[in-house]
Amino acid sequence: MGFFRRFFTKQASNTESDEDSTEDNMLSKLEEQYQRDVEEDVSAIESILEADEEQLDDLTVLPAPDYDEHDATIDDVLIDSEMENYSEKNVVEHSSIEELGNHLDSAAIIGDVSTEVSFDSPE
Repeated sequence: MGFFRRFFTKQASNTESDEDSTEDNMLSKLEEQYQRDVEEDVSAIESILEADEEQLDDLTVLPAPDYDEHDATIDDVLIDSEMENYSEKNVVEHSSIEELGNHLDSAAIIGDVSTEVSFDSPE
C-alpha cells in the first residue's frame, strides 16, 4: 500500500516536471544535432558536385537534312499551302533482283568453321 501512496503523491508531479524538462532538453539537443548533420551533409554534397563539374564539349553543328526548310519564317506558318509528302524522299528502287548481285560472293569464312554447314538432318 505504501508503494501506491508514494506513487500517487506530490512527488509524482515533481517527477513529471523533471521528465518534461529532460525531454525538452533532449529535444533541443536533437534539433541542434540534426541541424549540424544537415549542414555537414549539404556542404559535403556541394564539395562533391563542385569536384565533378565537367567542361562541356564543343558541339558541332550538323547541316539540316535536304527536306528541312532552313529559311522559313514565322509568317510561313500562317500561309495555307499544300503540304509536301517526304515519305518517298531518298528512296532507292531496284527494278530487278539481278542488278543487286550477290554481295556475299566475296565474303570469307573467318573462324573455326572452314567448310559448308548444313542444317538439314541426314536421312
